[in-house]
Amino acid sequence: MLEQLERASLRPCELIRAFIKLYKHDRRATFPIPLRTRLAMWRRGFVSECHLIYGFDRNPMEHYLPEYHRLVRASRINRKPEVLHNKLLFEAHFKALLPIPRTLAWISRGAIAPLVEDPRIDSPATLLAACRAQGRLAIKPFGESGGKGFHVLAWEKDRLLLNGTPLTEEALVSLVSDARDLMITEFVRQGEYAARVFPHATNTMRVLAMRDPYRNRRAFVAIAVHRFGTARCAPADSFQRGGLAAEVDLATGVLGKATTYPREGKLRWFSHHPETGAPIEGLRVPGWQNIVEHLLAATEAYDFLDYVGWDVVAREDGFSVLEANNHSGMIFLQVFRGLLADERVRAFFEYHGVIRRRRS
Repeated sequence: MLEQLERASLRPCELIRAFIKLYKHDRRATFPIPLRTRLAMWRRGFVSECHLIYGFDRNPMEHYLPEYHRLVRASRINRKPEVLHNKLLFEAHFKALLPIPRTLAWISRGAIAPLVEDPRIDSPATLLAACRAQGRLAIKPFGESGGKGFHVLAWEKDRLLLNGTPLTEEALVSLVSDARDLMITEFVRQGEYAARVFPHATNTMRVLAMRDPYRNRRAFVAIAVHRFGTARCAPADSFQRGGLAAEVDLATGVLGKATTYPREGKLRWFSHHPETGAPIEGLRVPGWQNIVEHLLAATEAYDFLDYVGWDVVAREDGFSVLEANNHSGMIFLQVFRGLLADERVRAFFEYHGVIRRRRS
């Protein structure tokens, strides 16, 4: 059972935190799961909803990386995970290698600290002026993921909007005064191909890169998934908050059918976006090979990184990288296929002690 609780756990605090996260995740399941199924999943390190999402009634469980192994063991792969956790450190390390939106200012306890001189944002008035000049700015919490706390501040038709809703200048002052550890960044424009699918969210890709320990640590892409927002999760595109996800063919950049979190207890598949009617299946990511080449080069740039989940916005004229993840979420990736069925991926996780090595 979980390697006898990590051999009685050499890191008890880490073990406890992981079980708390798994328990909280499990409680968010919106469909009934029999207790027997829950217990069987927990014993193997999965959250119980994985039984449905991964289709364990027909797919081998050993092909899928469990959530416990992701949270505890995969989080130890990179020697300096703080470079990916800390958004400002991430920008500093990778801005010369990848097109990354600039962080313009930091908001906390009612104060705005400017991080660049142009535009210089040091008050609600200068924040408003910068928004009017640039059209849109992104506001995101420093430590959250999954689209939590992400907002779009926009100036359209001579009025200020927050996530598409009118915002008064007084309300902007209140937002600043109540904020704690928020970042103001440049807003990343997405490609027309993605905006046609769903225009009310920034539709991103998660590209999971690994460095092969048996091939001179050359990086490769294990899987890539394109996410699209819906009315439920806009302006973010979070899968578990109602967004759609479609696997990207690694050779061609063409998307397959999309699915979303099974709130009613059944996975549904969509060739078109269910709200806009725009086609998803067969859509091609522009400049896919160029994106992959840059991400693999960036993955290999620092010796202390072996495992990176890149969040990318593609456009017809280029791409932007929003952030990178130290131990990427797995459920919205493995809903398409078990990653451990790929021998190269399995060997990577075995080498780093995430899963047990198979006997010869």
